[in-house]
Amino acid sequence: MTSPGFVLFDLDGTLIRPGAPVQRLHMSTMAAAIADVCGTAEEFRYEGGQLFYADIDLAGFTDAGTVHAALRHHGVPAGRLPRLTRQVMDALATRIGGSAADGDAGAGDLLPGCRALLEALRGHGCPLGMSTGNARSVARWKMRRTGLADLLRDGGFGDAARDRDDVVAAGVAALGGHGPGVVVGDTAKDVTAAHASGLRCLAVATGATPADELRAAGADAVVADLGGSAALDAVLRLLTPVASTEGVR
Repeated sequence: MTSPGFVLFDLDGTLIRPGAPVQRLHMSTMAAAIADVCGTAEEFRYEGGQLFYADIDLAGFTDAGTVHAALRHHGVPAGRLPRLTRQVMDALATRIGGSAADGDAGAGDLLPGCRALLEALRGHGCPLGMSTGNARSVARWKMRRTGLADLLRDGGFGDAARDRDDVVAAGVAALGGHGPGVVVGDTAKDVTAAHASGLRCLAVATGATPADELRAAGADAVVADLGGSAALDAVLRLLTPVASTEGVR
């Protein structure tokens, strides 16, 4: 079967419910890793589905970007930020690696329609990957915990990249970059990062960003969620260069 193109998925807010247990464990583990290095850490908190560290709005942040911002918040001098950021990321990987994750105990953390959409796209011959701000170890841990590891493994991750453009570019490279591609995400940064790599973006209004803001950011199509046939139809339409996206909302 000839692939119609590849699809990269954001995780938190797109496939995984904002504030779901698996996400909260990710952030509490990161806070512990920050404390390992700094001796102190703030608690991550959710307000209206959006994640904050102190007063820092983390929408679209990568793990490396979040750690960098947290260390700056704690007064780490600029010259020490790169080394200490790497130390925290190493501590995060070690800690998350020790967390129970196998099986589908976290399947309830998924937003509706996720697995059905992934399986349908695979059935159409689309290579699938991740374009996530999560560190690679965290992303794979989440996929094991939510039962999606058989569908999503490679892609672009937030281990070192602080810019979502770099994350998408890494995802394209991981999947070979052949043919048209679509990024599925829930933030304006997913939209702009997709376009920076020459891809289209299907934005899903399941995160903290309203549909009208996703449209204003330039999303090529917007859907309310990934359930039903609308998301699958929209992705396949966006993978067809001559197709019109008018009316997909």
